[in-house]
Amino acid sequence: MKLLRGLLLLLVAAGLSVAADPALLRMIPPGAAFVAGVRADQIKSSRFGQYILDQLKTEDENMNKFVSATGFDPRQDLTELIVASSSAAPRRQNHGKTVVLARGRFDVSRIQSFALASGSSTTSYNGVQIFTGREDSRGWLAIPDSATAVAGDPDYVKLAIDARQAPGPVLDAKTLNTITDLGNRFDAWMLTASLAAITSGIRAPQLGGAGNGNLVQSVDSVNGGVRFGPDVEVMAEAQMRSAKDAAAMADVVRFLMGMMQMNAQNDKRAAELARLLEKMELKATGTQLRMSLTIPEDMLETFLKPASAGRQVF
Repeated sequence: MKLLRGLLLLLVAAGLSVAADPALLRMIPPGAAFVAGVRADQIKSSRFGQYILDQLKTEDENMNKFVSATGFDPRQDLTELIVASSSAAPRRQNHGKTVVLARGRFDVSRIQSFALASGSSTTSYNGVQIFTGREDSRGWLAIPDSATAVAGDPDYVKLAIDARQAPGPVLDAKTLNTITDLGNRFDAWMLTASLAAITSGIRAPQLGGAGNGNLVQSVDSVNGGVRFGPDVEVMAEAQMRSAKDAAAMADVVRFLMGMMQMNAQNDKRAAELARLLEKMELKATGTQLRMSLTIPEDMLETFLKPASAGRQVF
């Protein structure tokens, strides 16, 4: 397992187990088009979080070797994770620059020894030791202290280190306030500056007027969050360019929900999901479209379980 790539995968896996830590917030590179955060410590205390952890308890040899060598088990030692990207669609092929910021418990000396033994090269940036990986690796890893880890594209790792050492916040006040609000309300959250990049290649239904297939281009930003508990709360807010676009997007969502109901008649699970979505609150107020839904925790677990061998709902 390549050190940097493997650590990134482990951190993200634990995060799936996006209030935000101010120490991590100050490290988000300015101008990031996509930011997501996860309070792993909060989620792990929920029933659903325990369900996710159970799914991660595999006999993966690489993970076991990593945990044994470094003393870091992301399923137990990670408390918070933030992912920031210069692209609004960080998982696409041309994803731009991305950095993963993590808070947790890190045995710095053991991780350093593991990195060097794995063939990683080292350098220094602004007084912080950087592990640059092997020659074929494009990622950097830095552990500034025993509670903080930074990994990702070199340019964004540099920006994160610079921001950490800056005298004040580098994010603009509006973005910082939005992230703080989302972090206070949800266990996992995200915001992006563009829906078009995420949904490129997906054609909206033809509804005429503002909904003529170009609606995604009229979305200025999207925020969302999930709060775990006996009932899992899911929320998404889209800021549209006009009230007409917000109303048209609401029509698109209703249309898609109707299509799902029509196509779910012969699929029990899909029918259950369609009935659940009927309870979703959908409201266009001015230029904002807001969607919220409450899902019983046991129902969410049911949706995530394989419907049959080799098949999953999501």
